[in-house]
Amino acid sequence: MKVSEFIKKAKKLGLRLGFMKFIGYEAIFSCAFKKAGSDEPYAVLPHSGKYWYADPLIISHDGREIVFMERVDRETGIGAIVYSDITDGTWHEPVAVIEEKFHMSFPMCFEWNGSLYMIPETEMDNAINLYRCASFPDKWEKCGRFLDGMKLVDTVVFEASDDEITFLSSEYLPEIDFYTRFRKFKLKKSSSDGTPADACTNAELEATDLGLVSEQYTLQSRMAGYPLGAERALSIGGSADSTPGEVIYPVQRSTSGVYGYSVMFREGDPESGEIKKEMLPNKVNTDCKRRLIGVHTYSRSDKYEVIDVQYLAKKI
Repeated sequence: MKVSEFIKKAKKLGLRLGFMKFIGYEAIFSCAFKKAGSDEPYAVLPHSGKYWYADPLIISHDGREIVFMERVDRETGIGAIVYSDITDGTWHEPVAVIEEKFHMSFPMCFEWNGSLYMIPETEMDNAINLYRCASFPDKWEKCGRFLDGMKLVDTVVFEASDDEITFLSSEYLPEIDFYTRFRKFKLKKSSSDGTPADACTNAELEATDLGLVSEQYTLQSRMAGYPLGAERALSIGGSADSTPGEVIYPVQRSTSGVYGYSVMFREGDPESGEIKKEMLPNKVNTDCKRRLIGVHTYSRSDKYEVIDVQYLAKKI
């Protein structure tokens, strides 16, 4: 997600964005968390004159609760990947872990064959970039670049085995990037002698584009976070008689006026599954006492639920 580019495209197309009518204000994104399942307000990470934050994805690893997120430089509009350790139930100053010359967001992590990996959104690099964790949570090494020429956003793991992983991504309408459609690709181990590869390089993994899931661009064909397993379906609104192994998919919904207006939770299928719940900005309680105009990312661990929020703030 690169909101500055979205706004430029919207203006060019003459789209009427709700937040643009407030002269002297700007749309700000930030991240927020609360204890999982609680009614307490979400604690919002304050933005600053230099940065704001979005796309928080939490991971429980090595006994720690780490939120990886996008940190946007408000002057350049370029995002880097940072983290905050909220194990003690408090936001801490985000620490940068991956910075490139191109914009990065949506830091999706996954474990595979004993290693922890990350695929952030790097569509400005026209490729999928893969990073491996060398020391959790702050050291990451780039270990692959795949599908050169493709502009895919907000990737999540869809299916996995020891030998290959299938991912669900989205590609956006070139003219305006809040219209998207789902697409799949996979990464598979490759080795000239047929033995499993020990390291992750372009030579030892191969990527295959699996094509479009659907042809139609829509306002709700973009993942808003990790798929949630059946053990968490009830807390989101899944049916008590849900099929064992049923998955809840957090899906981002935009409107013609707001990018990332709400999060829908679809059961069984991210595109056509029944909507079990929708997280609307006017129903989200935070401690920042601001009127929210959007919420478009959701992730959770056993301890915490994490979202990002969009609100208006006076220009600095």
